[in-house]
Amino acid sequence: MIRTGLIWSAGAIALMLGTLWWAWGALPDGSIPVHWNSAGVADDFAPRREAFLSLLIVPGTALFTAALMSLAPMIDPFRGNLRHSRKAYVATWAGVMVLLAAVHGGIALMMVRGANADPSNEFVRFIMAGCGLLFIVIGNYLPKTRKSFFLGIRTPWTLTSDYAWEKTHRLAGPLYILAGLIGIVTAFTLDGIWMVFAFVGVVMSVTLFSAAYSWFAWRKASDRNEGADYLV
Repeated sequence: MIRTGLIWSAGAIALMLGTLWWAWGALPDGSIPVHWNSAGVADDFAPRREAFLSLLIVPGTALFTAALMSLAPMIDPFRGNLRHSRKAYVATWAGVMVLLAAVHGGIALMMVRGANADPSNEFVRFIMAGCGLLFIVIGNYLPKTRKSFFLGIRTPWTLTSDYAWEKTHRLAGPLYILAGLIGIVTAFTLDGIWMVFAFVGVVMSVTLFSAAYSWFAWRKASDRNEGADYLV
């Protein structure tokens, strides 16, 4: 599980290093856009060297994520369950790495194009569609996961009842797939900040609904753990 995730991480980071090598030679002199508003118009600029340094943020994030994902299976109290959920874990890990590599490449391309490029939402559209696809992948695997501190819908109720965990994730899986599909549709039908609001709103609604449902499932669970008495 960890080995497979590290292979995906290495591949994604190698792509980012290739992007950095290309960007170093392709970035123009003068002010370079480093931030864009919801309409795709550059609204913040930096000198060439500072702009290039800002491109290191995403690879750094990827390295931190890979380290965290590698460590989690060793420190999770439910590490056995996490190993049984390895397909979901690796799919999530790989999906995040691919998405980060795509974001990094898109940012570098927009920097190279410069501030005079026509404003466009294309980059944001494809990133939002990529996020939607990632949620579809996660939703497909959620019903097959077992109780863990690092994967799935983690609430006080799912973590104290296997029954509540299973019922919650059987519900959340299809809902996350639906959220991902909505995200892909809105990515190409809405403009600017509205496509982001729509997708984030759907994901938050699905997550909060699943978390609330876990309490109802827990109330019906015969294996629920309501705590124990301790001698102090």
